Amino acid sequence: MSTDNAIANRLIQIEQLVHQKTGQSLTNLQRLVLDECLQPGKKTYDAIAKENNYSSSYIQQRVAPDLWYLMSEIVDTKVTKSNCRSVLFGFVDRLQSDGPQPAQTQTASNSPSLESLSVAVRAVQSDTDVSATAQELISTSVLEFPSGSVPIGSPYYIQRDPHELQCYQIITQPGALIRIKAPRQMGKTSLMTRIVYKVKDYPSIVLNFQQTEQSVLTDIEKLLRWICANITRQLKLPSAIDDYWDEDVGSKMSCTLYLEEYILEEIDTPIILVLEESSELFDYEEIAREFFGMLRTWHEYTKHNETWKKLRLILIQSTETYVQLNVNQSPFNVGFEVSLFPFSITQVKTLAERNGISLNERCAQQLMFSLRGHPYMVRLAFYYLASGSIDWDTLISTASTNESIFKHHLQRHLWQLQQYPQLREAFSMVLDADDSVRIGQEESFKLHSMGLITLEGNQVQVSCDLYRQYFQTHLVLNTVASV
Repeated sequence: MSTDNAIANRLIQIEQLVHQKTGQSLTNLQRLVLDECLQPGKKTYDAIAKENNYSSSYIQQRVAPDLWYLMSEIVDTKVTKSNCRSVLFGFVDRLQSDGPQPAQTQTASNSPSLESLSVAVRAVQSDTDVSATAQELISTSVLEFPSGSVPIGSPYYIQRDPHELQCYQIITQPGALIRIKAPRQMGKTSLMTRIVYKVKDYPSIVLNFQQTEQSVLTDIEKLLRWICANITRQLKLPSAIDDYWDEDVGSKMSCTLYLEEYILEEIDTPIILVLEESSELFDYEEIAREFFGMLRTWHEYTKHNETWKKLRLILIQSTETYVQLNVNQSPFNVGFEVSLFPFSITQVKTLAERNGISLNERCAQQLMFSLRGHPYMVRLAFYYLASGSIDWDTLISTASTNESIFKHHLQRHLWQLQQYPQLREAFSMVLDADDSVRIGQEESFKLHSMGLITLEGNQVQVSCDLYRQYFQTHLVLNTVASV
């Protein structure tokens, strides 16, 4: 990164502010994007992605929206790429001119006083106070702003029974293959990090296909070399890719030999290879067939080859495959499958209590009807209630408006639908239907991966009432505006 000292200092101040307000730190990629956007001459997302070997869509559709959402919540003003410099610099300047704040004020957004907490609790349940367990939790914990996966050791993580305990046992078995499947923001990465943590003595490699350039995803040789290079780098081994790459045997065999004869032979312990957002490959049919066929072959090797038994695979996908794969060449019909579903009402109540909130039955049912147990949105709702930033009536009455605490989540989905007219039309059909309806298979799988619909055999329906209310208004308005 090329920043002058003034901007470098500003970046440090902003990072300190993020940690003070949320108890978390910016990711390396968030820091990179923020740094580039704070420069006087802003680079495009495409340029940032290209210069740092990331896919443009990953920066533009995932990293940047999450970053600006986080910044907006911290400074209580909408922050975008175009205004981040003026808004964030102005906010930091005002804090400095106001001078040091009392310790209680500095920690208010992290660990709410019992007085502010009781306001939120009374708004939700008039006849029950904060439980003793909740009081103890609040007094010893820092509220976590929901952003990304839930950290290891967090009291706000909800265990996904019964599959989670099974995963902990299976990952220790030779040749294990675990497939975690769920829409976005349902907890896939949080579960994966805990599986890996349980066997932390095993080296682990995490490859996220959303971080891959499109030019890599469309070329099987580039893709396999990218995989080999990242495995080597994460294991901190010297690269020997060129020694094993042989165009006469082909890229799949070269990749397989590299993994078997170099990586697995070099490492004495089992290794865990995590392939995150593997469904990104579904858009490239021929590449998907070649790659997933190779994965199935690797899994078959683990059944009889001692070297290959050291390989443990975790495959994470946000949607069903709509690519036609030979039943004997697919990794999606073998191994142990974990499908993550929305929180049950019991899990919602448990999470509420861990935030110091006791939900009565009426409010619990109202929340389930609106959010249908969506893990991210439920966590977000409880964060704002527990911090005293919003009361129950305001949360519910503004949920589907642009004043909603969910507005950035909803607006990101709206933006994605506007980019893909075929998806927008399919989702409009779902919104217009009084009951479940049938749409195209590819559209249904993509909308499901976004979390907007639930699958019921060949039929689909809107996944929660909040989405129905918001998109029935805003999707129509934006469609009319674009005509």
